[in-house]
Amino acid sequence: MKYILTLLCLLPSLLQAQIASPEFYVRGVSYSEHLNLYTAIPYSKLTFEATPDGFTARYRVHAEIARLDSNKIPENIMIAPVWEQSVTEELHANTIAHNQTDLSVHSVELPPGIYFVSTTLTDLNASSVYFQEILTHQRDYSKPVAISDLILLAGFDPESQSIVPHLSPDVNAGNHQIYYEVYSDTPRTLLINRLLTSPPHPPRTWTDTLHIYEGRHQHIAPVPAGNLQFRQYDIVVSLQSLNGDILDQSIYSANVGWNNLDKYLKNLSEAIEQLSYIAAGDELRTIKNAESFSEQKALFDTFWKKRDPTLGTIRNEAMEEHYYRIDYSNQNFGQQLPGWQSDRGHVFILHGHPDEVQRQTFQYNSQPWEVWYYFGIGRQFMFVDQTGLGDFELVLPVWDERTRI
Repeated sequence: MKYILTLLCLLPSLLQAQIASPEFYVRGVSYSEHLNLYTAIPYSKLTFEATPDGFTARYRVHAEIARLDSNKIPENIMIAPVWEQSVTEELHANTIAHNQTDLSVHSVELPPGIYFVSTTLTDLNASSVYFQEILTHQRDYSKPVAISDLILLAGFDPESQSIVPHLSPDVNAGNHQIYYEVYSDTPRTLLINRLLTSPPHPPRTWTDTLHIYEGRHQHIAPVPAGNLQFRQYDIVVSLQSLNGDILDQSIYSANVGWNNLDKYLKNLSEAIEQLSYIAAGDELRTIKNAESFSEQKALFDTFWKKRDPTLGTIRNEAMEEHYYRIDYSNQNFGQQLPGWQSDRGHVFILHGHPDEVQRQTFQYNSQPWEVWYYFGIGRQFMFVDQTGLGDFELVLPVWDERTRI
């Protein structure tokens, strides 16, 4: 297997968007001349029964696939595959594990086009029925050089070269991997161009040179998402000739978030105290001085609701981003004080990951220092470890005009 170490992140096209209930996930992934239909259902939606081997859940997946005509209306059902799955756990505790899912896959051969897939999942132990509908796209692989769909990985086995796809559109901040295939009818040299964008923010681009032989080529690339803001990220991966002509391209998207928010909301008084860098003084005092816990909780919820960039959805990306920065500061900047109360934590919570960091460790007659650059806001912040214990202090006030670049 060939690997390309690239900076990639995240976009199902509109064709891959989930458009029905969230009880389970379905995604169609186009490879070569076949379409892989993946389903992922949480254990919490399955009924496990005691068996001689442990605790077993059984379910059936029925997928009705219809091609869309020129008016984007589904035609007659072309194919309706049915497959059954079972999953067994030795311990009952494993059947109620948080975020545990069972993955199934079924491959179908389809001509190029856009397809409507209506999927029914039936729990065979309880007769519970769940539905999911998606649009998916079978790509055209008749070109001299072509690229498959992109898919984020939940796991990869290098020995068997098998992948475990991540099907949910939500992705936790952190390091991930993305998988795709390239097909060529002759040996050739290509440029792989990647465009990462999240409007209205400026896009990022990367270009690598790829030397391939005739046939199928598998590629896995890292996705460092630890320093991304919590929002949707789009990427277009393009195969280009050496003169820059686009030969084929593939797109993928996901919402970058953080799954440790509950840990910080369990202690309401501490979560309120950690608003001190972003809340106005009067606003924070009003929340702290509430007469009852329920009133305080309501004021806290109102504070974040006013800052929710996506009202009407379950997630509040602004809240996730804030407490992610608190957590990151506690993990990386805490010494004598909790990390979020340190000078580096203060700046990080206000501005996030810097665009560039210059640092000097211990040297003779010189204290360790760091300079953080934020080019987007035209500021720099210098921290010096004057004690030698890792307590970096901001040598200029946070809002001093001299911190401007």
